[in-house]
Amino acid sequence: MRAVRRLLLVVAAALLWAAPAQAFSKQTGMRTMSDGTSIAYDLYEPDGTAPAGGWPGVIAMHGLGGSKDDMAAVAEVFASHGYAVLAYTDRGHGTSGGVAGLAGPDDIGTEQAVFSFFAGLPEVSDTQIGAWGISYGGGQTWNGLAAGIPYKAAEVVESWTDLYSALFPQNLAKSGIVLGFAKAIDARSPLIAASEDDAIHSTNMGALKILADSRSSYAKLPSIKTPVYMFQGRVDYAFDVGQALNGYMRITGPKHLYVGQFGHTPSTFPGPDKDYVFAQGLAWYDHYLKGAPNGIDTAPPVTIAAATGSKRTSYTGLPKTKVIPAGFRGTSTHRTGPVFQQALETFGVSLLKVQVQKVSNYPRLVATVLAGNRVITHGGIVPKVGLNTIRLADYVQYLPTGTRLTVTFGDSSTKDVAYLGFGSAGSISLGPAELSLQILTKPVSG
Repeated sequence: MRAVRRLLLVVAAALLWAAPAQAFSKQTGMRTMSDGTSIAYDLYEPDGTAPAGGWPGVIAMHGLGGSKDDMAAVAEVFASHGYAVLAYTDRGHGTSGGVAGLAGPDDIGTEQAVFSFFAGLPEVSDTQIGAWGISYGGGQTWNGLAAGIPYKAAEVVESWTDLYSALFPQNLAKSGIVLGFAKAIDARSPLIAASEDDAIHSTNMGALKILADSRSSYAKLPSIKTPVYMFQGRVDYAFDVGQALNGYMRITGPKHLYVGQFGHTPSTFPGPDKDYVFAQGLAWYDHYLKGAPNGIDTAPPVTIAAATGSKRTSYTGLPKTKVIPAGFRGTSTHRTGPVFQQALETFGVSLLKVQVQKVSNYPRLVATVLAGNRVITHGGIVPKVGLNTIRLADYVQYLPTGTRLTVTFGDSSTKDVAYLGFGSAGSISLGPAELSLQILTKPVSG
């Protein structure tokens, strides 16, 4: 949930071509919440006289373990294009006080208070305010919308809508991801520190689900009518494309989805398509906060970037997909599948069905699908004797003509950090496996 801190000023500089840039000023301050917690903020405002009704505004929210400083490049882009921007450091982060609650009630209360403070400034519009949140800040953006914070528009970058399914798919922790997130904040979060061991080792799952569900917007997404632009990474081990698809399919207001070349590990933010991401973000706010007739509201709402380069394909809705089968015979933990005679690109949830013939003291079965040394997708389950179905992560991966997939089974994922193993002393015997690979009907890459 933490955005990589390489939000360099060069990002801002590279984007100033989008419109004539304005000079701006920056003020730093602290606000005291109703419970006495001090919250650090930076306020960016364009120079000159504010328009009638005040500058349109953007509240920028950082990733887990980060601070307002990580939002500097983002804030400078928007401030230089005529927006007042308030970037704040959430509870239990940076120089702010309090404890981190993982986008819980206190954190959303802080978000509401920050909104009220920002909207109350005489030079800022009290009606034309948007939210921009990345990773943890994106989860807060979704939760703030679900709580009724009256944002006029929102942009959510590489984040979650259903925290439990993101971190504990099929009731098994993505232990490496969970561990990394926990260590980023547990020193200032009694909640995370108390839940860390259970979360990493997939124990006490009922309590973890209650905790995660209370910090997820999924159930309330149909009530959200605010225009939301969702930016999600093609390959993001923390929050796969499915997290954004939840939002795209369930919210009822205007919506756009861009699946791009960025994300959490193994990707980075910003990615090579940063110019496009920020140009789209500016156009979204220009239309919904400034009323500019720039056509983004009538443009195709779904766009997928190619794996490399600047090629992008747009759709009038979610792209069409189909499922192709691939068999993996044998009983070994490393198996080779057929050669694909055409180029393919994955999109959507693929399923791997495997027969478990015997299992003893083997609490985690993780499958990793590879093309050579490249991880295509992975997933895990708590195995039982009989036919087991593993839902694989929704990554957009290009498979050129001649690709031969392999699959490995074990108590950890192969060649990646998503599912850490714990040295299981048990045993498992496996039978045949069948992969149902969901792909785009026409690849966008290649």
